[in-house]
Amino acid sequence: MQSVCTYFGVNDPSALVWVHGVNSRVYLQECCADGAVHMVEGDVHFAAADALPCMAHGWQDIADLDVESWIAMVAAVGKGIKLDFADAAAVEPTLAALQRVKPTVPVMLHANVFTLLPDEGSGHEEGLEPEQFVRLCQEDWPQAVLSLGWSLNREADSDGRMEEMLIHQMADMSLKRLGPVNYGIEIRAGYTSGWERGAALIFDPLPSQPPAVTTDGNVVQAGHLFRRVAA
Repeated sequence: MQSVCTYFGVNDPSALVWVHGVNSRVYLQECCADGAVHMVEGDVHFAAADALPCMAHGWQDIADLDVESWIAMVAAVGKGIKLDFADAAAVEPTLAALQRVKPTVPVMLHANVFTLLPDEGSGHEEGLEPEQFVRLCQEDWPQAVLSLGWSLNREADSDGRMEEMLIHQMADMSLKRLGPVNYGIEIRAGYTSGWERGAALIFDPLPSQPPAVTTDGNVVQAGHLFRRVAA
């Protein structure tokens, strides 16, 4: 998250002010008018009948804002953008919207790695593997901070071993398949008092010079770069 902190002139990610679930036009206007807010997060949903992805947490929400208008409104007031993908079909048209709007503010692209996977049992045969999501984002908006997240059940993972195993699997699956963008790597883990807890593998783009974290074949030697951050 260092690139986001640098843009806003803060020393630590904990100093960034976020608003989440900003999916309606009225709420977005309120957040854009709030001078204390740095980053605005919205949920991108794409139904078969939609011409463009819209901002909604799910099909049951009433959408009144398409993703391109949302991006333009946030960027116009100088706030950072975080787009949370739950539908694999929404990724490419949203990246195309970013290319049309061309925001100069920080952009963070987040996906729950399990909701993007193909699921034949649910009728969603088309999907994206985590490394496919990373590669699409690299190709269409390489300056984005990328976030691959997941949630875990406390009772099934009371000692944290499952989470540690998943982190290593994610690193092996994703980091070895990165394209030409150099990243700083960070693991953010959030522990809540409720049923859910989550973690995310964060890819923060680094300046092109020097090419610090890649070796031949674009394999990231990431062991010494991981930093756990409690959220």
